[in-house]
Amino acid sequence: MYLLLQFRVFAVCLIGVLVSLVSVNCTLDDTIAELTSQLAHLAKTCSPKAVSEMRLRTFHADPDARCNDGSPAGYYFRRSHGSKRWLVYLEGGGFCSSLSSCQERMRNTSMLMSSKAWSPTKIGIGILSTDPQENPSWWNATHVFVPYCSSDAWSGNASRGEFSFLGTRILDKVFDDLLLRGLYNAKHLLIAGSSAGGIGVILNLDRIAKRIQASGSTVQVRGLADSGWYLIGDHRPLTRRCLRRGVNNCPPPLAIVQGIRFWGGIVPEDCARRYPSEKWKCYFGEYVYKTDDKSPKHSPLFVFQWLYDVVQLVWTAFGTFTIPRELGELTIDPQKLLSNGTKLRESFNRSGGLQCAVFAPSCLSHTILTRNDWLTVKVAGKNLNDALEDWYQYPDPSSATCTPLIENSCNYPQCSETCPTPDFSSTSTGSDNSPRSP
Repeated sequence: MYLLLQFRVFAVCLIGVLVSLVSVNCTLDDTIAELTSQLAHLAKTCSPKAVSEMRLRTFHADPDARCNDGSPAGYYFRRSHGSKRWLVYLEGGGFCSSLSSCQERMRNTSMLMSSKAWSPTKIGIGILSTDPQENPSWWNATHVFVPYCSSDAWSGNASRGEFSFLGTRILDKVFDDLLLRGLYNAKHLLIAGSSAGGIGVILNLDRIAKRIQASGSTVQVRGLADSGWYLIGDHRPLTRRCLRRGVNNCPPPLAIVQGIRFWGGIVPEDCARRYPSEKWKCYFGEYVYKTDDKSPKHSPLFVFQWLYDVVQLVWTAFGTFTIPRELGELTIDPQKLLSNGTKLRESFNRSGGLQCAVFAPSCLSHTILTRNDWLTVKVAGKNLNDALEDWYQYPDPSSATCTPLIENSCNYPQCSETCPTPDFSSTSTGSDNSPRSP
């Protein structure tokens, strides 16, 4: 009976390998080489857990890779033997920008500031799933999930009293470690992230690509920012309440102004050059990609953004990240609501090199990559995986001629039948299927 069960498990694994021979931008030789290596590995280790689990690795001995509370940062890792494609995912979950707001965050969501309660293993869903039906193109890539515990949009480089904000250093350590574990010899690396993780991708993509290139690796680095392309919104005075309470009471620009000082935030060099006295603007994707003649070429970035992202709407309308628990509590002026979609479309049009790299449905939601229904949402008949596949076929995505997948057939929230049902049942921050703060 046991042998029969083992045979069935291996048969399922073998079928899973065979049904997805077409991989992202790979030649037939690449695919056959990956297939041969993966089959050999599956024959030795194939079991439900061995195939799908990511295992935690922490940096116990490194003082530069610490969570807010000083506990060791780390990452979850699932090696796909023989695969030349790697997917590294940055978790999201808001941020805090003052001592009091960070203390409040620690009381309410300590799992986003400490590794003490992290589980030893993790099962990926969505773009991190090992099920080829749920994740057609990246199911058999090497998967890395980097938990978020620095509360700084992956940009910090400082300590303030009882808290450390070391998001930048954590990422340096993660990628240095991954290079030693096989990333050096990979062909494709996709750095993805949702919400604050999406902001982290925008802030760190070029820097990490340069760091990897300096190691001698020739891996092709691209980025995928999910729900991290925010609009600045209205400028308002920096009130005493905002200064005292921190990010939950600050309008968007001022929350970042306060945050970048508090975290010792590091932003892309080219953006800092263009906005030397307003580096906070570099946390907003449009300003990173609104380049000039002196700007170096960016690593390719793909942007997924709901045209009516709930966090953007709440942030713009109320100057807060707190999402109402009930949909009925979310009262926004209809004109302001509709203008958000228009302004977002205009933001993409002003940003160079993104014409083939945007997927923007006209829906009311937040984040998509770690949802198990991430393939159901469509624009012009294509889902996000289709769009990513097309994007990977362009050697130079910034110069390709294509039609951006930005919903234009209707101009109001939930106008597509493929939109997910809005869920405002949770105000927590993290990376599951609920709407949340960036």
